[in-house]
Amino acid sequence: MLLLWAMLGLVSPACAHDLPVLYDWDSANGKVLRARMSAGADFWQLSPVFATQETQTYCAVASAVTVLNALPLSRPVDPAYAPYPFFTQRNFFSAEVTRLISPQTVLAQGMTRDEMVQALTLHGVQAHSVAGDSLSEAALRELLHQALGDDGRFVLANYLRAELGQVGGGHWSVLAAYDEISDRVLILDVAKYKYPPVWVDLATLRRAIATRDATSGKARGLVIVRAGR
Repeated sequence: MLLLWAMLGLVSPACAHDLPVLYDWDSANGKVLRARMSAGADFWQLSPVFATQETQTYCAVASAVTVLNALPLSRPVDPAYAPYPFFTQRNFFSAEVTRLISPQTVLAQGMTRDEMVQALTLHGVQAHSVAGDSLSEAALRELLHQALGDDGRFVLANYLRAELGQVGGGHWSVLAAYDEISDRVLILDVAKYKYPPVWVDLATLRRAIATRDATSGKARGLVIVRAGR
């Protein structure tokens, strides 16, 4: 794979053994990858509604809202935007979701995979989670190859930033594209004030989602979302 990247001009043969974990969106390598995103990549549906988390612990909420606004759903009206319906990080906490997990709890400790699935389901979508430590690289590659295309599904990732060489702990963001040639996945980071969208190699992403979440005691992982119950 490294030799192939070198042949394609993504890296030079001399440095192919020392590839960076991440390619930033506007880096030279990032521009190569984004230029060959397919017309069916999830990126094109997610980018118009891509949300920035409103607090430093609302990464799960911003990720969920991004996906909900990208799906063909009946949306609630936030008074700030009335009369136009739109999911926001305020109206995400419907009465039903608040009974499951309150905004104060999310402010204090974020959301687990199970809480994310339950909250999304309360908004009328199909959601299921996949434990990161249950996926081999091959299984993750196949899942993302299928789900990040134009098949009506979206993927939320819960991962440990440190595994990506970033500052911070557990984090949620939205996955937007898979590049088969480089075996890299595009993360739309909802902490846009902190990090740009990045392309991460699949092996590193797998390690990051297989880490243990201290709140749940379970592995982090993925949540797959689609319209309908």
